[in-house]
Amino acid sequence: MRIEKISREHFPVWKRMRQELYPALDPDFHDEEMEWIHDSDETESYLGFDDAGNPIGLLELSLRKVVDGCIGGPVGYVEGIYLEPKHRRKGQGDVFMKFAAERFLERGCSDMATDAEIDNVEAQEFYRKVGFTESWRVVGFTRSLRKPR
Repeated sequence: MRIEKISREHFPVWKRMRQELYPALDPDFHDEEMEWIHDSDETESYLGFDDAGNPIGLLELSLRKVVDGCIGGPVGYVEGIYLEPKHRRKGQGDVFMKFAAERFLERGCSDMATDAEIDNVEAQEFYRKVGFTESWRVVGFTRSLRKPR
């Protein structure tokens, strides 16, 4: 698999894959978040391509200062990973995780972390398979500080 940093020309396929990965999110949210990810120095996004040049997967990475279960920072964080269904269970996820580990080491990280939704057993099994250890389970909450429009 060839891995390439996402450029603006990749936005349509990136958005399609994000909608598969995060189906509950509003499409407008994807647009806003993709712009933020693309323009941030703390985040990176990549597409994986097969030998024929077809996009088959997505990898979103970030650097976090604090991650539960990790001491010190920065901590490399796998924000999202997606592979087209026909490309799963063929080693491509391992390729993405090795790539992520290399990128994080280059950026000065000594740990990497990620998360999976409580009911996403498939993702949890994948992360265990590629070397992650479950640290604990939580229910996340957010509260907007933006003024209503």
